[in-house]
Amino acid sequence: MKESQIKAVHQRDLRRLLKSLGVYEAVSCKTCTCFFCGCTIDEDTIAAVFPYGEEVCFCCGKPECCSALIDFEQEESYG
Repeated sequence: MKESQIKAVHQRDLRRLLKSLGVYEAVSCKTCTCFFCGCTIDEDTIAAVFPYGEEVCFCCGKPECCSALIDFEQEESYG
């Protein structure tokens, strides 16, 4: 996936996406956290999945975290 691409995934396909990225077990065991606020991520709280370096990162659904993700993506594009 190109870093500048945004793809939408339906909730029913989320598990397949997480498995393909090799992070399903970590998400289902609740060991993943939001990149921005540090809250625990599970299948119900994932708002976004994005690459950062070699890592698969997550954003929760809190409005301030979603806003931070947009700002972060813009900084990465221009930085």
